[in-house]
Amino acid sequence: MTKMSRNELPIIVSGGGIGGLACALALAQKRFRVLVCEQAPRFGQVGAGLQVAPNALSVLDALGVGADIKRQALLIEQMLMMDGISGESVGVIPCGSEFQQRFGNPYGVAHRADVHGALLEACERHPLVELRTDSKIIRYEQDGNVVTITTDAGATLRASALVGADGVHSRIRQQLIGDGDSVPIGAVIYRALVPASHMPRELQHPYPTLWTGPDAHLIYYPVRDWSQFNVGATVRTGDGEMRDGEASPEEAAAAFADWAPEPRRVLSLAPVFQRYVLRQRAPIPNWTAGRVTLLGDAAHPMVQYIAQGAAMALEDAISLATELDAADGACGQAFQRYQDVRIVRSARVQISSLMLDRIYHAGGVERLVRNSVFAGRTPSEYYDRLAWLFTAPAYVRQWHSSPDCVGGADDMHMSANREERDEATRQPPAC
Repeated sequence: MTKMSRNELPIIVSGGGIGGLACALALAQKRFRVLVCEQAPRFGQVGAGLQVAPNALSVLDALGVGADIKRQALLIEQMLMMDGISGESVGVIPCGSEFQQRFGNPYGVAHRADVHGALLEACERHPLVELRTDSKIIRYEQDGNVVTITTDAGATLRASALVGADGVHSRIRQQLIGDGDSVPIGAVIYRALVPASHMPRELQHPYPTLWTGPDAHLIYYPVRDWSQFNVGATVRTGDGEMRDGEASPEEAAAAFADWAPEPRRVLSLAPVFQRYVLRQRAPIPNWTAGRVTLLGDAAHPMVQYIAQGAAMALEDAISLATELDAADGACGQAFQRYQDVRIVRSARVQISSLMLDRIYHAGGVERLVRNSVFAGRTPSEYYDRLAWLFTAPAYVRQWHSSPDCVGGADDMHMSANREERDEATRQPPAC
C-alpha cells in the first residue's frame, strides 16, 4: 500500500475501454489503488465517431480530461434532423450559448480514440493505476474480504473488489447473472470513416446531420479536426442471423435506394464499411453481488440511437467511485448503493433508445405524424425535453466537494511529490 492508497489489495477493473478507464481514474482520484485488466495485446479503442453530449463532457471535466477532449472534438453549433425521403428539415436543435448555459457544457463530436486516449494518458500518469494487457478474466471467486480472479493464461489475481467493465459480451456478467448473450434486434449499423478530401465541400457540415426514413437512418459528421467524416447507416433487417464483418458500399446503400440525393451521395463515398449487429438486453433489477459489480455495457447495454452508451458508462464510473468513497472502501455496501443510484437512470436511457427506433424509422402516415410533431418546436421546448438526459447528475456536479478527491490529473500531480509517485510506480502489484 502506498502512502496515498486507501486499499492494500487493488480494485480490479475488467476491461480497458472508455468506461473501464474512467472508473479506474475516478477510483484513483478517491485514493483507491486500481488494476485494469485488458484482454487485448494493447490498450486501444475500436470504433470511429463518438457523440459526446453535455452530461458526458461534465464527467470528463470532473475527471480532469475534459479540456483536452474539447480541444480535439468539434463543438457543434446545432443538431439537424432531416427527412430522408423528402429531403426536408424535420427539426433543428441549436447548441450555442443558450444550450451551453442550460446544460453546463456544449455538445461535441469526436473520434472515439481521442476520448479513450485522453483517459488512458491520465491513467498512465496516475501512481494508483496499473494497466495490464493480455489479461482476460474468465472467472472469479469471492469470500468476505477478497475476490480471487483467474485469467485465461492461468494467472491468479487477488483483489479487494472486481468491476466488470468488459462490454456487451461480459464474462463477469455471465458468472454473476447468467442470462446468456445479448439479443439481436434485427438491425445492423454500417460504419465508415471518409477522408475529408473525398467529401464534397457542400456536404461538409459543421454538425451532425441525421437523415431518417422508413426502416433506416443515416448520420454523418466531421471528426479528427475535420480530417475525416464519420458515417453511420443503420438498417432494419429483420434478420437475427447477420454477423459483424466487412460490407460493401452496395450492401450498405441498398436500403436507401429511394432516398433523397444527399444521403445516397454520402453513402457512395466510403470504399468499404464495417457491419455491426445491433444487440440489446432488457433492464435488469440487479447487477451486483458482494464485492463484484458491473459497469457500462456489461450492466445496461443499449442500442446507439440515443448516442448515450459511453456517457452512461462515464456516469457509472463517477457514481461508483463516489459511493466507495462515502463508504470508506466498504465494497459491498458501496456497490449496492451505486446500483441503487444508477439503475433507474440507465434503464430509462435503455428504454428511450429503443423508443427512438420507431421515431427514426417511421414510414407512411407515421412518418408524416413524426415530422408534424417536430415542426415549429422552439429551442426551449427541445431543451426542456432533453433536460433529464443532458443535465449532469448531482454526483457529477459535486465531484470536487469531497476532501478525498484529488480532482483531475493536474491536481493529482500537485498533490503528490515526485518521489512518492516514483515509489508508487515501482511497487510490485499486491495481487
